[in-house]
Amino acid sequence: MKLLYRGVSYEEQPSTLEVSEGEIGGRYRGQIWKIHRPKQSLRRSAAKEMIYRGITYRI
Repeated sequence: MKLLYRGVSYEEQPSTLEVSEGEIGGRYRGQIWKIHRPKQSLRRSAAKEMIYRGITYRI
């Protein structure tokens, strides 16, 4: 997906997550809603090193 922010153009690759529909979670305004759970366990990505105004930090 091509995006533009303050005149800077960049490409964004949206992430997708496969989910499985689970049991009934409840009702909302007369409609049944179901719980969705990821098919694969979510893994935390490695810490990213970033710089803001000359200061390096990790998130």
